Amino acid sequence: MNVAQGRLDYGPPVGVIDIGSNSVRLVVYEGLTRSPTPIFNEKVLAGLGREVQTTGLLAADAVDKAYAALRRFRALCDRMAVAQLWVIATAACREAKNGKTFVAEAEEICGVKVDVLSGKREAELSALGVVSGFHKPDGIVGDLGGGSLELTDVQGPRIKAGLTLPLGGLALQDISSKSLKKAEKIARAALEDAHLLEHGKGRTFYAIGGTWRALARLHIWQTGYPLHVMHGYVMPAREAFEFSSLVHRVDPEMLSQIEVVADARRPLLAYAALVLENLVRIARPKDIVISALGVREGLLYSMLDAKERDKDPLIAAASELNVLRSRSPAHGEELIAWTDRFHGVLRARGDRRGAAAAPRGLPFGRHRLAGASRLSRRAIAQHHCQRRIRCRGPSRPHVHRARRVLPPRRPR
Repeated sequence: MNVAQGRLDYGPPVGVIDIGSNSVRLVVYEGLTRSPTPIFNEKVLAGLGREVQTTGLLAADAVDKAYAALRRFRALCDRMAVAQLWVIATAACREAKNGKTFVAEAEEICGVKVDVLSGKREAELSALGVVSGFHKPDGIVGDLGGGSLELTDVQGPRIKAGLTLPLGGLALQDISSKSLKKAEKIARAALEDAHLLEHGKGRTFYAIGGTWRALARLHIWQTGYPLHVMHGYVMPAREAFEFSSLVHRVDPEMLSQIEVVADARRPLLAYAALVLENLVRIARPKDIVISALGVREGLLYSMLDAKERDKDPLIAAASELNVLRSRSPAHGEELIAWTDRFHGVLRARGDRRGAAAAPRGLPFGRHRLAGASRLSRRAIAQHHCQRRIRCRGPSRPHVHRARRVLPPRRPR
């Protein structure tokens, strides 16, 4: 048997290669669906954009590393019988003088066209990633890469024109000559001129990007939060501000002792923290929500037809789980009408999605992360575990207060 057990029959898998300023990543999905499930995910931290701001060029060693990654990814796609492969490139490739030469060779290796995204297109796809993964999102989407920061205003499915700023971790490190004080001045000036942030007060800020996820992972470690799921992790804005301020001023040697932060991410963590700190100070959002979905998922979402886009990803994922794991998938669908009476109170309280998802096999309850609408089936199962975890309070069970320092964590 060539197809792994526990997989839905959507035909051959599809894949996206994302050539970013810091990493080159391949993600292969089970199929082009409303709630796509990743079946393979690998990245290589090539650092293509680390010298673009000062030299205008992609570094030679980074180019070689990226080419090696692309050859491996092409071979993996062939081995997994990926039916359709999209390759996108972002800030480093569009800004470097030798970007066109790199892209031409990348197309030769991958065997498909490389779509070099403009800043506005990158911002749009990042916002679509949030639309695909959160139920009725409302706020500002920020995608922090190695070379740039994209900002977009999103309200439900409506996306306003975005903007791009040269505030990626590698870009800031490059133009500031590795001076955090200088980097903070640059970030503050750029964000103060970003008028889009004027509309962020009291709303949610959706944070996308590997370095911001690393910052959230450090926050989870610091607070002892028991559920290690990045997507939908929430920090109140004030707490995010204080924590970011602490991280970007802490001794780097202390960060090197913390295992939850990958070695390759540590040099950029302070830059990501100072960008978030200034962003919160200027935009004054209500909270910061981490999104594991961004440009890649936004690209897939943009290719769905209108009918598929209109589906609720929570219900779509629950239906898939029902098909894969229930004793009788049809029985789950038949139960919906009957359970409508039982869940009348929940629906009256506005929990219509939970009431509709439950008969299809997805456990639900008051204690669930923001953004449970889109995670993979594995993460959905993890979300269920949250119902059994007692957190600080019933109103915000997923929020923990950060300590003022980052001491070495005591062994259990």
